[in-house]
Amino acid sequence: MRLLFVENSKTITSLVRAELAKIIDIDVDCAHRMDEAVGLIKENGPASYVLAVSGNELGDAPNGEAVRLITEFQIPTIVFTATYDDETRDQAMKIAGVVDYVTKESKATVQYLCNMIHRLIENRNIKAMVVDDSRTVRLHVGELLRKYQFQVLEAKNGQEALEVLANNRDIKLIVTDYHMEPIDGFELTKQVRETYGKNELAIIGLSSSNVGTLSARFIKTGANDFLAKNFLPEEFFCRVTQNIDLIEKTAALADAATKDFLTGLYNRRFFYERGVGKLDRARGTKSSVALAMLDIDHFKSVNDTFGHDVGDEVLRVISKILQDTSRPDDLVARLGGEEFCVLLDDITQSELVELFENMRATIEAHHFESLQERKFVTASFGVVIAKDESLDQLVANADALLYEAKESGRNKVTFES
Repeated sequence: MRLLFVENSKTITSLVRAELAKIIDIDVDCAHRMDEAVGLIKENGPASYVLAVSGNELGDAPNGEAVRLITEFQIPTIVFTATYDDETRDQAMKIAGVVDYVTKESKATVQYLCNMIHRLIENRNIKAMVVDDSRTVRLHVGELLRKYQFQVLEAKNGQEALEVLANNRDIKLIVTDYHMEPIDGFELTKQVRETYGKNELAIIGLSSSNVGTLSARFIKTGANDFLAKNFLPEEFFCRVTQNIDLIEKTAALADAATKDFLTGLYNRRFFYERGVGKLDRARGTKSSVALAMLDIDHFKSVNDTFGHDVGDEVLRVISKILQDTSRPDDLVARLGGEEFCVLLDDITQSELVELFENMRATIEAHHFESLQERKFVTASFGVVIAKDESLDQLVANADALLYEAKESGRNKVTFES
């Protein structure tokens, strides 16, 4: 993933690169002239660049020629210029492929530029849905969202939108009109909020109506924001960005509170909070429940021999294996040190054996270059099937079986008899 940065000032180039490095990991190819930019594009291929930032006044391209040329290669481009006037800005924004127009006014605008680059790259992984009974409006709003790199889905009314959402549960943004049949924007917002909170999915209401209370009604119904349909593209993008940023920051805070920093697995506290509910629900539906405790064999010797950095690498790799070999609804957590726990429901005895034997074998087969001649690690497991025990008792029972596995040779799965 590469960014093309075309700027005649080496000072500004260095400033932007330093600021950008704080927030995103991306290869930046720099050019100070239009001919250098063309050479980089031809050398690396236009498809290698996810985005370009180009000055409007270069030594060999004083009137925006570089911007027009870069966009002809189908590379989305931000114009970064020292001067601002409405006419130049309007001309630049009419060029197909130009995403925004940013001036070099201060450190704040450099930060804005870098945040925008980060946002546009992240948007490539985000689904947004446009809901409007007007095909013209859907095309217009959809094109704006595509311009800002979103994956765009469309629906012509609230009912169709709910169907699209049911098949795309990872949608993070809905831009919806108010007046639609059979389900209008208000009712759509109400129904979406029954499943998704404001911190999970942003809803922006739209309307061409002059009724001043519409915005307040949309917000009170559960929308995050509201725009009249005569909005400017920059205003639209700023509102969208603010709402997506808020969702991501909230998710990051939730992750920090519920997940282990090193491995990304759920932490001990969250495991017990979520595990009790998972256990109760499974018993309410008379679904089978199993719990496994596992830890890495001789892990202390890894830290002692190779250092804690290598030990951390082993923990991260093992955690990834646990995630990849467990099922999507299984609750996988790091309880502390080299000790992990997995809580599963709706699983048969034979499926349980297959899952954990596969997990054990996958760990054993992984080759760690950093372990030098040792190369491999193994793990031991204790697995119990729940009867009427509490979560604490299940953990204790599985831990006792884990001890048996270690005492009888390690690198094995011991099941409750």
